[in-house]
Amino acid sequence: MNGSVVNNSTVKSTQMNGKSLSNESLIANIRREYHDYKGGNLELTKDDTTGIATLCINCFERRNALSGVMMSQMADIITELEEWTQGKALIIYGSNGFFSSGGDLNTVRHIDNSEGGRRMAILMHNNFTRLQALPLLSVALVEGKALGGGAELTTACDFRIMTPDAAIGFVHIKLGVTTGWGGGSRLVQILGSCKALDVMMSGRLIKADEALNIGYVQHIIRDFDPNDCNSVLNKCKEWLYQYTQHNDQTLRAIKSIVNAARWLPVEEALKKEVDYFASVWGGPAHQQALAKNIKHK
Repeated sequence: MNGSVVNNSTVKSTQMNGKSLSNESLIANIRREYHDYKGGNLELTKDDTTGIATLCINCFERRNALSGVMMSQMADIITELEEWTQGKALIIYGSNGFFSSGGDLNTVRHIDNSEGGRRMAILMHNNFTRLQALPLLSVALVEGKALGGGAELTTACDFRIMTPDAAIGFVHIKLGVTTGWGGGSRLVQILGSCKALDVMMSGRLIKADEALNIGYVQHIIRDFDPNDCNSVLNKCKEWLYQYTQHNDQTLRAIKSIVNAARWLPVEEALKKEVDYFASVWGGPAHQQALAKNIKHK
């Protein structure tokens, strides 16, 4: 089992310019167009030993804004992670201590109409849905600020970790728009409707302590070396070890049970849970645990 309960056909077809395109064809068309909107890149690093991958948003001169080419590149990276059999977890972070300011204005200027906005939303909905559906645990490591589309990216991760001075801002209302990459719907799932309304309607910056208090983030990294550029990332990996120390097949099966419960009707999710349970029952990790008599010690 690859654990995914959604795929590139999540949306079966979309009407564009009077023509019905399959979702795959439509996204391929958008990606070809977006390759012309240059700026920055996404840097994926995979560690087969720890099972932890890191994805760096690298365009610091534009506050790690996501350009069109980066939006297209994200689709290929997610495919690579879907096929990474040794993987356990993914950490997403921004270069130089700033998470992401969302969509790059140079890209946005090329798509400043309703139809252009719809095409961008279709691509990014697909990217973020596939990201959330990965059988890996995913963590948004927020330093500096996560704004607009950057804030929406954090909703597509399983966990969110911040540094004490970091902030997350669903600032869309200040720009006269709404969330467009699925972040609004996911924010409601995470916080509930009242808190999500407050966060989005105010457009205010949510600092780390408030984010922890309302249940949006799971951990604040306070004990790091500000003179070591890798200190925060290493502390995040240490925090992740409580999960990644476990067998990879079991970890991926549990993540897949959660994915099924997120999107499928209860009856179907329960059936999936039986399948995932059966896939690990009697496996090497289970046999080792039985031999150690863990439950009765």
